[in-house]
Amino acid sequence: MEQELKTIYEVQLIETKIMESEKKRVLAPKKIEDMNKELEELRARAEKEKAVIDELEKERRKKEKELDSEKDKIKKIEAKLYDVKTNKEYQALLKEIEMAKEANDRTEEDIIVLMERVEDLKNEYATLAEHLKKRENEIKKEKEIIEKDLLSIDKTLAELRKEKENLLSIVSDEIKRIYATLIEKRGGLAVVNVKNGVCLGCYMNIPPQLFIEVTKNNSLITCPSCNRIFYYREDN
Repeated sequence: MEQELKTIYEVQLIETKIMESEKKRVLAPKKIEDMNKELEELRARAEKEKAVIDELEKERRKKEKELDSEKDKIKKIEAKLYDVKTNKEYQALLKEIEMAKEANDRTEEDIIVLMERVEDLKNEYATLAEHLKKRENEIKKEKEIIEKDLLSIDKTLAELRKEKENLLSIVSDEIKRIYATLIEKRGGLAVVNVKNGVCLGCYMNIPPQLFIEVTKNNSLITCPSCNRIFYYREDN
């Protein structure tokens, strides 16, 4: 019986590897999809920030052009000062020049604000672009690892299933039946160890005398709480 218990325990170890491999195969496409989505979101964010910078730069150039045009107008108005005949006309031109200069001052302030804002956004954009490039390289490597794993996973699963079949072939039909039932009903975990009188499947205490019997590994004993098969190992 001890050999049978050891064998079914080894089958359980293989079963766990099979489940892990199957889970990896199922989750891999989702992981790749999530990584692609992350990159898409980062790229979209970078494009949006670049568009804002371009728009502000466009607005700055427009204001600078307007400012240059207004300065030319002021020069032309100032030139007219020498041609006016009356004090009233002279004062009117001075007032017009004063208002134009005040407007230009406001425009210059707007340009400075735009320049500062653009500078801040360019710094943010540079940081984002650097992060994007870093993540692109990291994700490329991660995807290569995942794709490499996926290529070998079918071969690995075939080998594990073959090994499992070979081990089950030397186990009694009764134990195979119990094992198969437990695998289905206990989330793929049918054989467990016991540590300090605690079932490592459901983590419930078992009676002291039962624990002593389990440590002998000379009979099929199941957990009173979860019905899993016990196989005692000191190193687990």
